[in-house]
Amino acid sequence: MATGITVSTTSNLESGQWIQIAAAREAFETASADPELISSESIPAGSKAWEILTYERLSTGSALTEGTDYGAASAAQQLVAATVTVTPSEHGVMVALSKVAQRRQPGSLEATTGRLMGISLRARQATDVTTLYDGFSKSIIGAGNAMDITHIRGAVAYLMTDNTASYGPAPMPYRASFHAEQISDIIVDLTDAGARVGGVEQGLSADLVTRWWRGNDRAYGVQIFNSGYLGVSSNTAKGGLFAETALVMVMEGETEPTTEEDTSNRLIEYGLFQSWGESEIADSHGIEVASDVTATV
Repeated sequence: MATGITVSTTSNLESGQWIQIAAAREAFETASADPELISSESIPAGSKAWEILTYERLSTGSALTEGTDYGAASAAQQLVAATVTVTPSEHGVMVALSKVAQRRQPGSLEATTGRLMGISLRARQATDVTTLYDGFSKSIIGAGNAMDITHIRGAVAYLMTDNTASYGPAPMPYRASFHAEQISDIIVDLTDAGARVGGVEQGLSADLVTRWWRGNDRAYGVQIFNSGYLGVSSNTAKGGLFAETALVMVMEGETEPTTEEDTSNRLIEYGLFQSWGESEIADSHGIEVASDVTATV
C-alpha cells in the first residue's frame, strides 16, 4: 500500500486531468513591406511573360537655318528601347495536418495553418525583392562602416542626377528598405543631444526620442521602411534606396489555396501557391546601401 501525501502527479493521476490551452501564440512576423515599395504589373490570362520597354531620350533638338532642308535622312533620330522580360515562376508552401491533430484542435488549427502559410509565402516574396538591391551597380558606405543621414542626402542627389541617357534622372518618389540597425544609425544622428549643437530640436528629432521610425517618416524626401528580410553577412546588411520604378514585380494570376486529403495516411494537405517574377528595370535609378549592422546592445 502506498503511503504519504497525494499530489497532482502521484501514481499517474495527471493522466486523468485535462490540458487547457490558455492562448496559443504565433511567432511574430518581421516587417516585409518590400513588395509594396516597387512597381507592380499583372499578366493577363493566356500569357507567360511580361515585357517592359523603356525608351531612351532623343538628342536635344536642333536649331534650324532658314532655307536649309531639315528633312534629310541624316537628321532623323531613331527610337531606341531597352527591353526587360519577366517570366513568373510558381512559389508555394504546404502543410500536412493529421486527422487526429485536427480532431483535437477543431477549427483553430486550420485557421492558424492558413495564417502561417500566408506569412510564409509573403516572406518568400519579400526575400525575392531584397535580393534585387544587391544588383544595383551603385553601392555606398560599405562593410564595417555605419550609416549616417548624410548618406541619404547624397543618395538622393545621385538619383536626381542625369547619370545615363538611357533612363535619365530617377523619378520620385524615392523609397528605402533598411535593416533596423541602419535605421537606428539614422535616428541617433537626429536624436543624440551630445552630438548636436543646441541639443535635440523640436519636430522630428524630439518626436523620435519618444517613438521609433515610421514608414511615413521621411529623410530628404525618402520614405524609409524597416525590412526584416535583408541579406546580412559578416554584420553587413544590404538595403536599397531607389525610385519605385527602378524595380518591378510581375504577378501571374491569383493566390491559389488547395486542400487534398490523403486517406491512407490519415492526413489533409493544405497548400498555398502564387506565381510571380521580379526584375530590375533601371539600374541607375537605385542604390545598394551596404553598411554595418552590428547590434547596438
